[in-house]
Amino acid sequence: MEQKHRFKFAMKDTVQLMASGPPGPVGVPALYPVEVAPGREQGTALILLPSMEATNVKGVMSRAIFVIVTLVQVSVGNTHGNWSPWSGWGICSRTCNGGQMRRYRTCDNPRPSNGGRACGGPDSQIQRCNTDMCPVDGSWGNWHSWSWCSTSCGGGEKTRERLCNNPIPSKSGRPCPGDATQVSRCNIQVCPGGPQRARGSVIGSINDVEFGIAFLNATVTDSPNSDTRIIHAKITNVPRSLGPAMRKIVSILNPIYWTTAKEIGEAVNGFTLTNAVFKRETQVEFATGEILRMTHVARGLDSDGALLVDIIVSGYVLQLQSPAEVTVKDYTEDYVQTGPGQLYAYSTRLFTIDGVSVPYTWTHTVLYDEAQGRMPFLVETLHASSVESDYNQLEETLGFKIHASISKGERSNQCPPGFALDLVGPFCADENECAAGNPCSHSCHNAMGTYYCSCPKGLTIAADGRTCQDIDECALGGYTCHAGQDCDNTIGSYRCVVHCGTGFRRTSDGLSCQDINECQESSPCHHRCFNAIGSFHCGCEPGYQLKGRKCVDINECRQNVCRPDQHCKNTRGGYKCIDLCPNGMTKAENGTCIDVDECKDGTHQCRYNQICENTRGSYRCVCPRGYRSQGLGRPCLDINECENTDTCQHECKNTFGSYQCICPPGYQLMLNGKTCQDIDECLEQNVRCGPNRMCFNMRGSYRCIETPCPPDYQRDPVSGFCLKNCPPNDLECALSPYALEYKLVSLPFGIAANQDLIRLVAYTQDGVMHPRTTFLMIDEEQTVPFALRDENLKGVVYTIRPLQEPETYRMRVRALSYGANGTVEYQTTFIVYIAVSAYPY
Repeated sequence: MEQKHRFKFAMKDTVQLMASGPPGPVGVPALYPVEVAPGREQGTALILLPSMEATNVKGVMSRAIFVIVTLVQVSVGNTHGNWSPWSGWGICSRTCNGGQMRRYRTCDNPRPSNGGRACGGPDSQIQRCNTDMCPVDGSWGNWHSWSWCSTSCGGGEKTRERLCNNPIPSKSGRPCPGDATQVSRCNIQVCPGGPQRARGSVIGSINDVEFGIAFLNATVTDSPNSDTRIIHAKITNVPRSLGPAMRKIVSILNPIYWTTAKEIGEAVNGFTLTNAVFKRETQVEFATGEILRMTHVARGLDSDGALLVDIIVSGYVLQLQSPAEVTVKDYTEDYVQTGPGQLYAYSTRLFTIDGVSVPYTWTHTVLYDEAQGRMPFLVETLHASSVESDYNQLEETLGFKIHASISKGERSNQCPPGFALDLVGPFCADENECAAGNPCSHSCHNAMGTYYCSCPKGLTIAADGRTCQDIDECALGGYTCHAGQDCDNTIGSYRCVVHCGTGFRRTSDGLSCQDINECQESSPCHHRCFNAIGSFHCGCEPGYQLKGRKCVDINECRQNVCRPDQHCKNTRGGYKCIDLCPNGMTKAENGTCIDVDECKDGTHQCRYNQICENTRGSYRCVCPRGYRSQGLGRPCLDINECENTDTCQHECKNTFGSYQCICPPGYQLMLNGKTCQDIDECLEQNVRCGPNRMCFNMRGSYRCIETPCPPDYQRDPVSGFCLKNCPPNDLECALSPYALEYKLVSLPFGIAANQDLIRLVAYTQDGVMHPRTTFLMIDEEQTVPFALRDENLKGVVYTIRPLQEPETYRMRVRALSYGANGTVEYQTTFIVYIAVSAYPY
């Protein structure tokens, strides 16, 4: 109350003072004597300095704003006020279209005192700035109408456009965002006669060369000059070692030109018959003996009306050199309806290599849905003409061009040889020639439309193609026997028998030779005949020889009659072979042969770092583990295990006789000594990051990250979540997240795009997954290679591009859980840290 009365008292005195004289300028002392306020000391006056001009009516003041009440000491010797220099201009209030900026000065150079005059003029100045017009950003006008479709069937395109004129960008304004045109597919229905495009893949191997994956693309157009359709096809990613040889493999495209061939008369092509869904097994046999098998799977048409076909090849073809000129002659294929949803096709063709013709045959078996019906004829003929093929070595592409049409067969109402008419269909059922007459001498094998005979091993088909005859492997040189053995032909095979010299005869089992007793079999001597091993002689008793007229003992030991491991002892009229110990063995005291350990007695020839291993009767020099041998008496060479790229997961260091796998920092070598495992520094080093921080183990390192709870949140000691309890009726609190949870994920390098990484789940307070929860990313950075989708009440974080660089990303995901009435029951914020390693493990 004292302050309030004091203010009123000052107001009253001020009105009285101002009423005693005319008003003067603001901030200038009064020109007339003023009345001293009651209760003040002599020589002082209460002066009011208003902040803006006031209108004075006698005894009344209006529109006056009183900001300062100052008691001024009135004294003799006054000082007049003077302005300080102007300040610099302030910031313009607008960046364009004209704004204002100000500058100021103060009356303090010096200040007025002792009744001196105040500074004259304003204490601030205003001037215009940034008078240029503001930029005008462009905006799109309405879309124009769609154009006509580019094709009437088979999939075309239509376009529409819009103009950036609502308004047109000016004064360096931004252009309209987005595209000025739009393109849409139209008339995607299939054209009559089959699709106009085809695409697919080719996998497998030819001549033991793997394809990888080759891609097939083809277009089909009507021929302007003939009653055919033209197929242009290109196969990419064909290995250079196979490209030239595949120029003659036209039937790799058979599903395409059969499906889209020009239909002549009432004949139907593969599309009309099967709706482009079928499986075809093909076998190609060359006159030179090579066989190639192919499986074609047609999967219908895609959304653009293109035929989808996958091709698997395996086998062998006649290898051609790239410069060789290959020409494929025109040919036909006869298609026979062999049953419901079954066709059989065959063809004999020619291609020329630098003018030399080479025949080869094709057979096809086609299976399709029997509900599609059958061909209108028993036999239809496909005509392929003007066949062109080329291979581009630089681009590794194989190109084909074929004219194709299909018509009824020459005898469309009659089954070909090897088939019999089945009136149920009618169909052409295969005849089993083997069951009908058994035309083969040994084994008969029925095949579609034909049969063939085979023989047991060691026999071959005779010229009539039906009987078997023995193969004389000994006469033809088709045998394998060791040195010192002869080939003995048998029916259907041969055997290797011991070779016997003059004077010996082979035993019946062929394993040994026995002496021929010439004395008993031929009596070659005029006197007494004595048989000898491998020979005979005439004259004396065995063991003696005739010298002059006397028979003298023969020293048989000079004739090497004993085995190398025996000692020969001559006797009168004979000899005796005494067994000796073989090399590497020695006689024991009991007369038996025992092994000599050359490794112990030092008689071995192992040198350098070779290791001597004793064997029975000998020894061998081996290299330590991790070394390889260069031969007897030469040092062992270290094996560089690191040359094998699969030895270590990260880095391999070769050592003498072994190797060592090295892991990058932050990884440790596993017990297998090859693969690397991340070290969990947070767990093993017991890292303590401090309050409101968590240890984030990343692949190869770790990091302490900030995980604070926002104000008014408390960390749950069990779950670690930041939870917030809102007071009743606190709307602002209710709209904020109920819980905050940190997620830490460590990923290897190289994860592909569209791979699911994290599934986020929101639970109720009872620990049950909430039935109505949506997830969305907030504060998303464009550089984050992740996106979020809702799936089965969970938020799935997945990659939108491959993870190909080491980086740590931070994402913020909001989960909103709704009640049955549509109101938000819970809000949970997930802060997700994702660390991508520099290594793919």
